[in-house]
Amino acid sequence: MALLLSMAAVLAGLYVYFRPHPALAPPPAATHAPPAGDANPAAPPRAEFELKLAGGELASGPAVIQVVRGTEVTIRIRSDRADELHLHGYDLHARIGANEPAELEFKADKSGRFEYELHGSHQELGALEVRPE
Repeated sequence: MALLLSMAAVLAGLYVYFRPHPALAPPPAATHAPPAGDANPAAPPRAEFELKLAGGELASGPAVIQVVRGTEVTIRIRSDRADELHLHGYDLHARIGANEPAELEFKADKSGRFEYELHGSHQELGALEVRPE
């Protein structure tokens, strides 16, 4: 009986010695939840360009428009004659009235180089270059 009592005492001592101590235990892992109101990812970048055309040619504005993929693009066009601006690759068109503003809005979601031209006169004006993110 003495042997059983001494074994029980040893086992109890070992349990107390090896049990985890709350003060020494590592803190629970932190969880990272987005703050309320930040549930939406950042808004995509925006870029605006102005093209002025005279005599069916680019009079002012960039001949090469450069953006990063995912950019919301606005191209404002003003021309001294009526025509239609065509952006190849995106297959977008903007009707241009003589001396009236026109606008082309789109998301640059395709990478590459895309020419834009006056559709009626088949006059190439420039290019849109969309770089990968």
